[in-house]
Amino acid sequence: MTSSPEIGPTMFEPATRFVPSEDGVEVAVHDYGGPGHPTIFVHGTGLISRMWEPIIQRLGTDFRAICVDLRAHGDTTNPDDIDFFDHRMVADLSAVVDALELEDAWVVGHSMGGATSILTTLARPRAFRKAWVYEPVIFERTENRASDGFNFVEATKRRRAVFESRSEVVERYASRPPLDELHDDCLEAYVQHGFLDRADGSVELACSPLLESRAYEQFLQQGWDRLPDVTIDVLVAYGGRGTDRPSTEATLIAGRMPLGVVEVFHDSDHFGCFGPLEQVAASIRRWFINAAS
Repeated sequence: MTSSPEIGPTMFEPATRFVPSEDGVEVAVHDYGGPGHPTIFVHGTGLISRMWEPIIQRLGTDFRAICVDLRAHGDTTNPDDIDFFDHRMVADLSAVVDALELEDAWVVGHSMGGATSILTTLARPRAFRKAWVYEPVIFERTENRASDGFNFVEATKRRRAVFESRSEVVERYASRPPLDELHDDCLEAYVQHGFLDRADGSVELACSPLLESRAYEQFLQQGWDRLPDVTIDVLVAYGGRGTDRPSTEATLIAGRMPLGVVEVFHDSDHFGCFGPLEQVAASIRRWFINAAS
């Protein structure tokens, strides 16, 4: 018998600690406590792990949620000259696994965080029993990067970093793609915890556009070739409205893993795991709780 999700009017606050990783990185770990099964939540590029809070709130007490901010994201601190190659991201999550002495835990990840979660199961084989990932960016990378990929990296460098207020950020992001797909609660969490206060009263992205673009450029070096080595159960969810990678390659990603399965969110795109909150929470519960019953 499983407990019912309890949704309150305001989000609970986690206990936050910092775990040393490679390259002078101090990984922020937000632990919500409770008696449930330890479950790691990881974010995508340019985002933050606390965006998962509205979904965590709907999951109930079967889950002890632990949100992890990878290098250059959220509350994690690091030097400005860090890089984001696959093994560096895995090092951050592995450091958390070691610090918390995780074994047979569950892991949930979006985009880059989903890919990092999958690869960390290889670096720490006993850490995770099952994974739920939404559109992990772990498709095959070619030597000759397409021109549109290059343009995307350059465009990210020009992303606006400073706003007059958080309310201006919310208004801007909610009115245009791709972040207009976010549920209001997830967008609020992103803006609240993913921006830094400046002395003049304005706010600034915690993950600078320069570092975000570097992450897009450097990640995805070797993950594709290692997918057949992943031996745990992995559910790969994806948005049915997506017309390009990684939406269109989710079934291929799942198919390369011995125990990979897919689930489509028909009315969603790449940020769909932060859109239909009840549907996402139900999917996560089915995968980790009901499937084990």
